[in-house]
Amino acid sequence: MVKSLKNINADLKFGKLLMSRINLVSFILCGATVTFALSIGDGLAQASYVCPNGPGPGERQLGITGGSHGVAAIPICEEIPDSGSSSNNSGQEEQGSSRSSYYDPKFAALQFQSASTMLNLLEKARLLQDPKYLKYISGSWNLFPTSKLAGVKPGSYCVASFFKASMDPAANKAPVMINLVGPGSGYKGALLTFAAEGIPRPEKMKTITVTLIQNNDPPATVKAFNYTMPNLPFGVIAFAVPTIDAALAGIEDVQHLDVKIDGKSVAKTMWHSGLKMKDQFRKCLNGQPYSVKEIDIVPERLKTRN
Repeated sequence: MVKSLKNINADLKFGKLLMSRINLVSFILCGATVTFALSIGDGLAQASYVCPNGPGPGERQLGITGGSHGVAAIPICEEIPDSGSSSNNSGQEEQGSSRSSYYDPKFAALQFQSASTMLNLLEKARLLQDPKYLKYISGSWNLFPTSKLAGVKPGSYCVASFFKASMDPAANKAPVMINLVGPGSGYKGALLTFAAEGIPRPEKMKTITVTLIQNNDPPATVKAFNYTMPNLPFGVIAFAVPTIDAALAGIEDVQHLDVKIDGKSVAKTMWHSGLKMKDQFRKCLNGQPYSVKEIDIVPERLKTRN
């Protein structure tokens, strides 16, 4: 474990952290050495957000974050107003739809919308027997492969997304999503992002001080990106990690995570099956297909219920 986590400053030089064991917080602290000042200065558009895969349809790149100590600079994008991206995207993959297995932010919106509908419409007694609800309460991984769009190299843009009900009683089972985003395009590092309704939704992307608690380790106070995805009902906190190998090395099979701002929990969750996810994620990084695309712990006998 990193010694004296509370006293480590964000400008600590990469590679000088003292660890007695590897964990995720350690690598997020390493990632915090990135200079968070944006290369485009104060001219950020209101809907700016981190886009490690570069601009997609209907987006444009505004600039990059400054990088240092082995952490690559991260592209910053915004949505193009009235771009007509849906019509201009004909012939390309419909990411986030039922006809595509490739990651798109719309996938997150659909997950949050589905959870809200389920919690609002179904009675509790019925929910306890519903395999979809059991999966939501216990959480599940969705694994997204490299896109087959032209110019995309195998092993790029791999995403693992864990989605479950919040473990904070005050959140009333509202959803929390964690995304592990691998390298792609000009970005060589990795991102660990948290999305939840309790996370602030700033008009402009900014850096904030957050406290991250992992399992039984002491709290770690670090810098992170905070931004809003256009037209989506949640805020996002993103932690930069120097490399995807560093991120995967910190993955434990069962991991409890609590993100706090000014002492208030905004994303309290946990994941299971971290080691299985890690093995599958490495397949994607190596340009190989996943053996499974979803990982959950709901018994198969319950999934067959009508």
